[in-house]
Formats: sequence, structure tokens, C-alpha cells
Amino acid sequence: MSIILPGDSLASEVEGQAEITIGPGIYKYPKSHQIIPSQAGILKSTSASKKSNDKLLYIESNSKRYIPQVNDLVIGYITGVYGDFFKVSLQNHSAPVQLSMMAFPNATKKNRPNLKVDQAVYARVSEALPDIDTEIECFDPETGKEGGFGLLDESGFIFDVNMNFARELLFNKSCIFLEKLASRCSFEIAIGINGRVWIKCGNGLQTDEFVSEKNENGDEDEIMTDAAAAEISLKDMRMTLAAAQYLKSCQYVSTEEASTELKKAFRGVL
Repeated sequence: MSIILPGDSLASEVEGQAEITIGPGIYKYPKSHQIIPSQAGILKSTSASKKSNDKLLYIESNSKRYIPQVNDLVIGYITGVYGDFFKVSLQNHSAPVQLSMMAFPNATKKNRPNLKVDQAVYARVSEALPDIDTEIECFDPETGKEGGFGLLDESGFIFDVNMNFARELLFNKSCIFLEKLASRCSFEIAIGINGRVWIKCGNGLQTDEFVSEKNENGDEDEIMTDAAAAEISLKDMRMTLAAAQYLKSCQYVSTEEASTELKKAFRGVL
């Protein structure tokens, strides 16, 4: 573990490595491809994938201000529309970024996404230069497909966490917090490195559409009574909120205390 300051040399970390993937806090010069730290913190290194020996480097710090970096995965709220772009807020009291209407899978001038103010999107930072507006996009650049990006289901729950904890959940493969949660319930999750997390257990917070769809498409034996629908609705809502409470609590505890926090969060839910 090394304490790093902006401008320090990282030559020893990249020597002998075939591929280096850089994360938050590290900048690569476009021409020389030299990488340097852009913020102070703890230098962390991990495997970029299970199938290769590529290394992922990033700076771990407890900064409260999010500074966009290319390839960051972020959760943002639509705040407005101008021309062919959506204005997106990645953090309160920070300058908005722009999301092109063409930055979606299969988007054309005639087939544009119709996003509304206050809706949330999961996106990747595609361009982050000091003198121009930061841009994000909602598709996988390698495949051109959705790849998990795009409009987030409004039945999920979005909450804030410390940015260093968000990085821990995203990059640390030995982090057991999500593994512990999966042992208690099934869930969908999107983690933004800007300190926002979207989570949904079962049908999440909104169930009216779910119940209507079940009753319209199901057989007679599968049609749900109002009481059964209300029970499922309440259970899914409680599980979603309990999962969020568990993850928020995990920011301040060690991995050894994860099981205790899980029991506290789900007490009376299941």
C-alpha cells in the first residue's frame, strides 16, 4: 500500500505489464501514454479481469467532490434538454454533463430516446477534458449494445454512498458486502462511481404495473387477489429498502461485521 501525491511517478507499477487499465485518480497523457496520479490517496492495484493478467490501477481517496474520468460508470439525473443533448446531474452543486440523444443503442434522428426530467440513467463517461463539457453515453463501446447502460427502472431505489465505498464495491473483487447480500435475497444493482447506487429487489418499490401484467397474462389459477398482490408488493418494497440500508451501513464497518449489519437491516423483513 502506497501513499500517492499528484505528479508522482508510477513507472514501477506499469513496468512489465502488457496492459494497464486506469481508474479514478489517474491520468494518461494522450501522446506519450505516460500515466500519473491526479489526486492524493492510496494507490491500489487489482486484476482487471479473471481471464487475464491485466492490471487495474486507481487512487483510493475519500474525496467528496466527484471529478469525471473517462470510462467511469456513473448514475445521473436528467435535469433538462437542449438541442440534441440531455443535461445530466452527476452530483449536487456540480456542473451538469451532457448526454447526446445519439449516445444510445440504435438511436437515430427519427428514433430518439424520450427521457424526462428527474429520470435516472446509468452511463459511462466517454469524454472528460478540462475546457469542454463532460460527455457520457449509454451503450457499451465495445459491442455497441446496451450492456446494462441506459434508463434506470423507476421501481428501483437510488441512494448515496461515499465515493470510496462505491469504488470498493466496483473494483475490489474480494469485497464481500454484495456477496453477503446475495445470500439473503436476489437483487439488481447499478453502482455509480460518483457515489450513487441503484438497487431493486423483486419488483422493487412500484408494483401496480406488475400486478396488472400478472393478471392480464396469467392463467386463471395464477391470477392474484388484491390481498396477495399487496403482500408481494409490501415484501418487495421492504426488501429493497432493507438492502439499501444494509449497503449504507457497510460504509462504516469492517468486512467481519457484514453479517451483523445484514441481520439488522433485514430484521422483520423476511
